[in-house]
Amino acid sequence: MQIALVGTGQMGQAVDALAESQGHQVVDRFDGDRPLVSTDPDHITADVAIDFSLPKVALDHLRWYCENGLPAVVGTTGWYDDLPRVRNWVEENGASVLYAPNFSIGVAVLRRAVQSVGPLLNRLPDYDAFVHEMHHTKKVDSPSGTAQMLGELLIEQLDRKTHVDGEAQHDQIDASALHVSSTRAGSVFGEHTVGFDSPYDRISLEHRAKSRHGFAFGALQAADWLQGRSGLFTLDDVLDDWIGELN
Repeated sequence: MQIALVGTGQMGQAVDALAESQGHQVVDRFDGDRPLVSTDPDHITADVAIDFSLPKVALDHLRWYCENGLPAVVGTTGWYDDLPRVRNWVEENGASVLYAPNFSIGVAVLRRAVQSVGPLLNRLPDYDAFVHEMHHTKKVDSPSGTAQMLGELLIEQLDRKTHVDGEAQHDQIDASALHVSSTRAGSVFGEHTVGFDSPYDRISLEHRAKSRHGFAFGALQAADWLQGRSGLFTLDDVLDDWIGELN
């Protein structure tokens, strides 16, 4: 698979470093010094673009991919409010786009695990749910988008929880709040724990990222899966297809 790498920051560098060992080749690179949208599409030989660029250019990139027929795996966030517009571009042009806020296969599996146990835990009110995440000190948001996603997933499944509270608690917490807490320390790549605590025991589902290569691996897996497909997809579609192959 020949890849056009769009965005050469830390995640782009991780994809670049891992691609060759996975049997792929990065044949083009685009960033602020060489903008994608200023490029003649006839000069691009890649099979797929992997985009970890910036939110301010995400929509321009998505439209370019759709109009020029280049399948794209997009890890850039900040454009999801415009998802209906992007869906229209994909459908009008028969394009191929796969997007996700987190390309860790492990996080995707964790999400599926939470979805599986949620209905059972909904019938067990003695178990109080929580989410905790830990990241390096340079991370700019808190809680992480992944922790927020996991919290919102629990809200959908637990009737006794009505909202996510991501703030520090200085008084007794509202019983209907799903507490999502954060720690910032050192150089931790990312740790997420979904817990269910009762007077009798605690159940924990946990994911720990060892490096950015885990996210790069997921993006490469998604790019390989996207080959020959048309439509607007997420990482859930990849997992659904893999599960279907096992059945």
